[in-house]
Amino acid sequence: MSDTLTFMTWSRHFETGLALVDQQHHALVDMINQAAPHLAVNDDVAKRAVGPLLDNLTRYALVHFRDEEQLMVQKRMAPAYLQQHHKTHQAFVDEVTAMRRQYEQEGTVSGTDLLRFLSSWLSFHILLEDQRMASQMRDMDSGQSAQQAFEHVNQAQDGAHAVYNSAMLDFFTLLTERNQKLALANAEVRQAQTALQVLNQSLEQRVQERTQDLAATIQQLEQTQGQLLQAEKMAAVGQLAAGVAHEINNPIGFITSNLGTLAEDVKKLFSLLDTVDEVRTDLPAPRRAGLDAAIQQADLTYLREDVPDLIRESLDGLARVKRIVSDLQEFSRADDGQWTAVNLNEVFESALNVASNALKYKATLVKDLQTLPPVVCIATQLNQVLVNLLVNAAQALDKDKQGTITVRSGASTDKVWLEVADNGCGMTQEVQKRIFEPFYTTKPVGQGTGLGLSISWEIIARHHGTLEVNSSQRQGTTFRITLPQHQPQNRQV
Repeated sequence: MSDTLTFMTWSRHFETGLALVDQQHHALVDMINQAAPHLAVNDDVAKRAVGPLLDNLTRYALVHFRDEEQLMVQKRMAPAYLQQHHKTHQAFVDEVTAMRRQYEQEGTVSGTDLLRFLSSWLSFHILLEDQRMASQMRDMDSGQSAQQAFEHVNQAQDGAHAVYNSAMLDFFTLLTERNQKLALANAEVRQAQTALQVLNQSLEQRVQERTQDLAATIQQLEQTQGQLLQAEKMAAVGQLAAGVAHEINNPIGFITSNLGTLAEDVKKLFSLLDTVDEVRTDLPAPRRAGLDAAIQQADLTYLREDVPDLIRESLDGLARVKRIVSDLQEFSRADDGQWTAVNLNEVFESALNVASNALKYKATLVKDLQTLPPVVCIATQLNQVLVNLLVNAAQALDKDKQGTITVRSGASTDKVWLEVADNGCGMTQEVQKRIFEPFYTTKPVGQGTGLGLSISWEIIARHHGTLEVNSSQRQGTTFRITLPQHQPQNRQV
């Protein structure tokens, strides 16, 4: 019966040239041919033949796969190919194990299904994978490295398929048309699944990128909107400040002049009273008594002390008003000074000299000034900004202990930055939001106009830069100025 129902005929196409491997392959073909007549009838006889064949296949795989893999290790074949070949072995073991479990639990493994699996596996493994293994070993024996042999066999894969097609002519039983269509359909499904997975990943990545771009755009728009609102606010306040300063300047001038004249006149009046006091004793008694009564009623001694103090305090108040007006004029000034390329470290040093009295005895100064490229700017205006930041830093320090003020500078590709940092009282978030508003101040009455940082912000804006604050309560504050190295032709904001 075996002569007429031989499942697979051994031929030269199965041979690898490796004696042990070919011997074991031949034994496998004989084992399958012996069981094939019983499996093909698909009755109770076939069901009884399935179990023993699965057991024989398990034992065969244990020995044959071990021998093959030991042989490949001894030949020192490419690790990538060892791993690939091992996967084909493991796939066979897993399938046979699953069939054995199904056979024990359900008894539903048919003989024809088992034969189809074996014909498929023998075709792809013996005729393709083991031929690739043998080809690499021959290449290595001829002097190629393991990697070269692995790459060569991959390039020659089309030739291996030709051998496979030729060998298929010797098979007695081929895969049925149904199984071929099923395999093709499965391949198409896998390809479609792979394509769908790639598409999903691509879509997810694109959605993530679009989301990130959108978030960045929204953030940039919010920043731009904030800058525009601040610029509009500054422009409106600047126009108001210019008008107020002009209206206040004239009365301040004549009030100051009049108070100066009044001070001189009071001196003359008191000098006259001194002369009167000297001749008082020469007056007749009744007139002297009347004069003494008038002097006592006027409390001349008090007036001698109080009137000069009143005039001096008035002049001090006017001086403060003049400073406010000066700040208003500076705030409203559209553009002033010469634009020149300067070293901002030198401007920093100049500002430190100007503010030295405010820093002395209150703070330890730490300097970390890096080499900077020349920057086109109005040096006097930047000096004013830095002095203001340094004085503010000194005023923020604890009065009961020595604080630290750190000044830093640095440069990036096309920008330069300056920092003034202190370890003082710091600011709340609410204060930081309003710190650049005109007339906003946290200092006691009489100690600040609330225009220093507004003017500083306006100056930096004219330089197409930014003035930023970072502060934490009881930890300190850092102001950073960032400026472009080169100004646009239209420099005014």
